[in-house]
Amino acid sequence: MGRRLQVLRAGIEPRHEVLEIGPWHEPIAPRALGYRTTILDIKDTRTLRAMAASDPQIRPGDIGAIEDVDIVGSACDVAELVRGTLGPDKRFDWVLSSHNVEHMPNPIRFLRQAAEILHDGGVLRMAIPDKRACFDHFRPLTDISEWLQAHDENRVQPTIYQLFREDSLRSVLQMGGRTLHAWQLGDMEGGRLLPAANSLELYRRWFGAAERPGHYVDTHCWAFTPDSFELLVRDVIAFGLLPMQVDRVSATRGHEFFVDVRRCAVAPRVSEPEYLATRARLLGRCVRDDDAALAARVPLSLRLARRAKRFVRRLARTHLPRTRLAG
Repeated sequence: MGRRLQVLRAGIEPRHEVLEIGPWHEPIAPRALGYRTTILDIKDTRTLRAMAASDPQIRPGDIGAIEDVDIVGSACDVAELVRGTLGPDKRFDWVLSSHNVEHMPNPIRFLRQAAEILHDGGVLRMAIPDKRACFDHFRPLTDISEWLQAHDENRVQPTIYQLFREDSLRSVLQMGGRTLHAWQLGDMEGGRLLPAANSLELYRRWFGAAERPGHYVDTHCWAFTPDSFELLVRDVIAFGLLPMQVDRVSATRGHEFFVDVRRCAVAPRVSEPEYLATRARLLGRCVRDDDAALAARVPLSLRLARRAKRFVRRLARTHLPRTRLAG
């Protein structure tokens, strides 16, 4: 078992009731290993296995890791689906979600629905891609107003503007003769980040067409770093929309980070000064995160040369004689 699965399975015991969302061919808590897991997916088992069989990036041996789906539907409706399938009193110790929340059209609804089916003290554990280390690199961070708008609209699918945003700002990293869509954060030395060169074609497709697609089109609706995601969840909690508390937000490992949010018996109360202080701290970190990502795109030799020039300029200013202005 690799380090990633050790982190994601930490604390989960065979006696625990687990709901895993969209595991496809990479389950965190597979029933084959003795976990008491219920699986929810937007597609049924047969469709998932057919998709995997036609995907050249999935090894044939991994298709066998796809376990039977128990509940079919959107994760944003998870509580309603669980109650309709397993009964109104069904609760879980864990809800697991790997690389799902960035796709969800209404994350606040998902968080609230997950809280409804967790026991008091139960944990929602998520693995989330860091936008700085994947094809979302050039995208701006999602802010709370976007989540609130999606929740207020009771959004059930990505908007045409979200589809355009992801595709027009999509990036790749060219490194060592390879084209990468995800990479190790901070390990871009010698690589070249390129944005998509398709904005005009995309505009014609999404906004110039006589008819816009009415069917569901999957996309990354949102873009996060660890600090920006923590800020979003703490905002939702402070607004009184979520009876949960943030237990852990990890640093980025490779291209993803891990989040634990715990169901509270009593909704947490955060004083306004405490909330604003936390928000100011996380906002500052979000800015520094983007600054760090920008610095990582500049070759090390050039960064060192720039630092040396700035040091020389500061040294020169320190030793310049001061001139007293007349009058």
